Amino acid sequence: MVITPKRKTALIAFLAFDVLIVAALFSLFQMRAERQIESELRDIGVTIYPEALPLSDFTLRDQRGELFTRGDFEGQWNLVFFGFTNCPDICPLTMAELRQFYAALDFTQDVKPRVFLVTVDPQRDNPETMAAYLSNYNTEFIGLSGDPQAISRLASQLYVVYEDTAESEASSSHNHASPDIENDDQGADDNAMNHDDYLITHSGHIAVIDPEGNYYAVMRAPHRDRDLLTAFRELVR
Repeated sequence: MVITPKRKTALIAFLAFDVLIVAALFSLFQMRAERQIESELRDIGVTIYPEALPLSDFTLRDQRGELFTRGDFEGQWNLVFFGFTNCPDICPLTMAELRQFYAALDFTQDVKPRVFLVTVDPQRDNPETMAAYLSNYNTEFIGLSGDPQAISRLASQLYVVYEDTAESEASSSHNHASPDIENDDQGADDNAMNHDDYLITHSGHIAVIDPEGNYYAVMRAPHRDRDLLTAFRELVR
């Protein structure tokens, strides 16, 4: 059979149309798969930002006393949780789930993330305190402490809020106290004794920082190791 130039052109056009159809169907299938994944992630409290959010620089210290800046986030996936070593509930619960999540990863196949605890209580949490605390969970976890203003700036970029309840109560008492009533010596002694006995309310989410050092996604509480594992594998695939 002789293929004329006209038939050859028609055949090429037909094949090109088929390729476009296949490409469109593949793209549609991919979009549906991505939407399904996003829906499944939302069901377990995970949201991927439409565009990763760049972070401004900061300087803190890790549990070894070494400087840690924004650039140190680069090169690996990072899970960042804000808390403090004297926290009685959400912090030990979250750190325990992170420990179980980390132990369940198969590093022959899975991407290896870094797990961070950034203190919201730099007055009590120095590098030595952070190192001792993290040793209860995993010696590879990283603790960050340092200047309160630097911590606050990083926290605000990751949408973390926290408040010292002792300062809040003191402020409230000061605002409501009668100007004619002075604190007695016993009250002063009690305040001195309880100076280090305070709690800090804080956000419970985990920030996901991508290998470019940008805020990529958020994992909301409550955290469960199996959900963290599912979410992390989907995020880095």
